[in-house]
Amino acid sequence: MPRPRLWQRLDENTEGTVTLIVAPAGAGKTLGVAGWLRAASSRAGTATWVDADSTCTPEQLAARLEGAGSRPDLVVIDDAHLLPAAALRVIDERLNTAPESMRVLLLSRRALPLTQLVPELLGHFAVLPGSLLRLSETESVPLVAGHARTTDAQVIAAVTRHADGWCAAAVLAARELGAAPDPAAAARLLYRDAAARSTGVVGEVFSMLTPRQRHLLLCVSGEGVVSASLAAHLTHDQRAKETLTELENTGLLVTRLPDDGGREGGFRVHPLLVQVVRQHLAAGGVDAVRARSTVVRAVRLDLARGHLPGAFRRLVSIGAPLAAADVLARDGVRMVLDHDGANEVSEFVRTQAQIIDDRPDTWFAIALGCWLEDDVEGARHWGDRILRAHRRSSLAGPAGGDERLDARIACVRLWRLALGLEPAYAAIGHAKRVLAVSQTRGGVREANAEIMPVLANELGIAQNWLGELTDAEANLTFAADLARSRGLGQLKSSALSHLALTQYMRGRERACAELAGDVAAAPNVSDLRFVSARANLAQLLARLLDVPATTAAPVPDFPRDRYHKGDLCTRFWFRIWDARQQVLAGNVAEAQRILAGPGECLRLTDDQLPEHLRIVLLVERALVAVLASDRDTLRSLHGTLELMGAVGESALVQGLRADRDGEPRVAAAAFEVASADAAYAQPPTRALALACEAQLLDALGEPHSAHERLAEAVTATEARRNASPFLGWVRQGTPVETLLRRFVGQPAHGWLNDIVTMGSGRPDITALYASVTATPHELDDVSQALSPPALSPREREVLHELARGATYADISTSLFVSENTIKTHVQRLYVKLSASCRSDALKVARSFHLI
Repeated sequence: MPRPRLWQRLDENTEGTVTLIVAPAGAGKTLGVAGWLRAASSRAGTATWVDADSTCTPEQLAARLEGAGSRPDLVVIDDAHLLPAAALRVIDERLNTAPESMRVLLLSRRALPLTQLVPELLGHFAVLPGSLLRLSETESVPLVAGHARTTDAQVIAAVTRHADGWCAAAVLAARELGAAPDPAAAARLLYRDAAARSTGVVGEVFSMLTPRQRHLLLCVSGEGVVSASLAAHLTHDQRAKETLTELENTGLLVTRLPDDGGREGGFRVHPLLVQVVRQHLAAGGVDAVRARSTVVRAVRLDLARGHLPGAFRRLVSIGAPLAAADVLARDGVRMVLDHDGANEVSEFVRTQAQIIDDRPDTWFAIALGCWLEDDVEGARHWGDRILRAHRRSSLAGPAGGDERLDARIACVRLWRLALGLEPAYAAIGHAKRVLAVSQTRGGVREANAEIMPVLANELGIAQNWLGELTDAEANLTFAADLARSRGLGQLKSSALSHLALTQYMRGRERACAELAGDVAAAPNVSDLRFVSARANLAQLLARLLDVPATTAAPVPDFPRDRYHKGDLCTRFWFRIWDARQQVLAGNVAEAQRILAGPGECLRLTDDQLPEHLRIVLLVERALVAVLASDRDTLRSLHGTLELMGAVGESALVQGLRADRDGEPRVAAAAFEVASADAAYAQPPTRALALACEAQLLDALGEPHSAHERLAEAVTATEARRNASPFLGWVRQGTPVETLLRRFVGQPAHGWLNDIVTMGSGRPDITALYASVTATPHELDDVSQALSPPALSPREREVLHELARGATYADISTSLFVSENTIKTHVQRLYVKLSASCRSDALKVARSFHLI
């Protein structure tokens, strides 16, 4: 098999006296050099091949090295590491005294005791790195295909990845897969586990290493990439860098990685060697015990200095489960908050069940890890165990002790609240008491210190859901400050993203957008799927109705699992966002469907929602019902809000309904009540009512009063930058654009100018959707058996002109065709839509969202 990189270097270096290649067993030294010799017949005819062993005498070797003429023939000595010391001295003496008398290529599994410095400077000695023998992907493919007797890409890729350039490993794994009944299935298994035949070669290599080298590999087996300083720390050996360099010189066992931006470069141990080392650790023995104790000591030093990252993973990988459990108990909360070792924790829990069962002090960290990863069943399981253990200890101890103020219990109860397993106000009341006492009583503060930021964050989330927004703001701000002071960046981002939603629900859209923008711009926040999605949602909600329209990034593609199963508030606002997106797309009926049902979460049904969110949902449904001219829904929503005691919001819906029924005076009176008695900041009921009343009063001949109401609406929305009240929600009033135009000649601040610019040339939203949205009556009239007809582009253009109310003459002028052509298109539309007149055609078209 051609090895172009190796052969080129051999051509360049074997003209000198001694060339040394050092690489482990199975690296392909013999085959690579033999191939090089055969590639040029002139070389093969003059070269001498020597298979070295311990019986080779100095005299025998000297006789082989004797050359004739001015240019000695090349002598290749395979397995040169087996040569006796006396034979190696023959080569060393000639190298220093008569270098021109020989040309030797030495193939060895380890470095040889030869004088190097001066001969290297004189050009008589060259060491070729073993990395030249690492198979490239191009070289691996034909080798694997030949030994596996298949061209299956999956098999070849699996073996190539498994061997990682190690020739013998590639050959043995390929042969094993080639002999399997189903090579493709065997290849899939190879991705998860090493084949015993290929690891046998690597195990032989490991056994031949020096004790210092084996100790280093045993200590760093859990590291993907290890720096020289980290290796020295874990091995307690200041010569670790020298040992890594020795292993690197083989070219396969260890690979040096380049420095990264001024940081110290690292070393990567070959994955097959890592697997063999881990097998040795699992098997035990003196070397394994020594390595384990060395790493445990290094980890304890790190923990004493406050260096937590990687500690748990190192203890698990070295096979020290009791020490790992100690770390999980002491620092597990911070570890899972930093997302350090989340996978290792779950695997540790699975494999060390007995140790975990005996360590209740580890359970909260495990439960927290499950909760953060959205494993609500796992969090519930461990939470229940924590509660049962707490009850047993409470019964055994004195009554009224501080055990009732355990922050872990408060967190578990809040999680259960989110899952619908705990009474809301009991859980929140307990959490409030624990949080308050933890800030005033020294002993409780010390016991709960590690969990305080988690508790404050979870309490704020629960209060967002229940509508205790002032307390939620205080607790989420406290959680973010604690997380910031303790370096818990991910918890801080989570708290701030929830705080952004708090600001939105309090009617502070601008503050919401700024907070969410800061979170979205934080480093690595995209790796936190729920935090990133929540921050993006808050930004979109806050900026959707700002003016001028934002030119920022387009609406992101939210992941499928865009919210945590226990984050009910975020789930609710995603539902509102989905409905608004459908309205923007012109699909009002779909928006109504989204708002009418809870989706996959029964806790988001209307009667299960907390009052503040239920008000939001009902008013949102009312606004969409206005666009759909749905009188029945407006009537029902008005009654529901009235029963809830939401006077202002109920009056707003009453006004919208009266306007739709053609009763402008009644509607104006209802809007006046709504503006005076609105109870919630979200939705902006007061500003909506003021703007709607202004439209109606102007149409009723009261322009001065209309001006006052509109001015109040502008003032009410200035700080929020929420332009939704000025979209034009009534049909019986003066268009908003006309009202706003009258402000142009008056002194105007920036927000007013923005609103005026937004309204310029735009129809009211009710007029905009009236021609393209099917009414409930139209939907009932259209047969469900009909399927949406396929219309040509020209027919769609004609249909849109008909919906605009244009005449045939207007359409022909607009589309640059004759009236007869327009009449032909209209007749075809009638046939396709099963209609006999323009109104029937438009009714069917709106029902199928064709316009």
